[in-house]
Amino acid sequence: ISRHVEGMDFATTYLELEPGDAFSGGLHVHTDQEELFVVLEGTATWETKEGPGDEPTFTEVGPMEAIHFEESDVYQTGRNESDGVVRGLAIGVPGSRHTWEGTGALIDCETCGEETVFTIEAEGRMPDIADTRITCTECGTDLEV
Repeated sequence: ISRHVEGMDFATTYLELEPGDAFSGGLHVHTDQEELFVVLEGTATWETKEGPGDEPTFTEVGPMEAIHFEESDVYQTGRNESDGVVRGLAIGVPGSRHTWEGTGALIDCETCGEETVFTIEAEGRMPDIADTRITCTECGTDLEV
């Protein structure tokens, strides 16, 4: 959507999620962009965590409801845990896209034996996973994908 509105410093993506699909690849945080998710149809469930090893909180967001995350707020991921389709908007500001350098992900590190923060290095908006480097900030291990 934002590609059609030049000069405005935001990103908007329309998503249709089948049961089991997610808005993102997993628990993550952006240090350079805040996000607003608006559910247009269905009910989505967001999982949030303050940091590695913390207990998750779950929030259901129904039709015409929204959930907002500030920059560096919490690690979050939204998904469709229902039996029906979820339709929604993901809106990010500032910028027409986030940077991968400004993204951290919570992942179970096999080397550390616990959930840790991983950095993401990639080029382009939607890089091929094979061209993406995902590295544990604790031990430096690269995630094999």
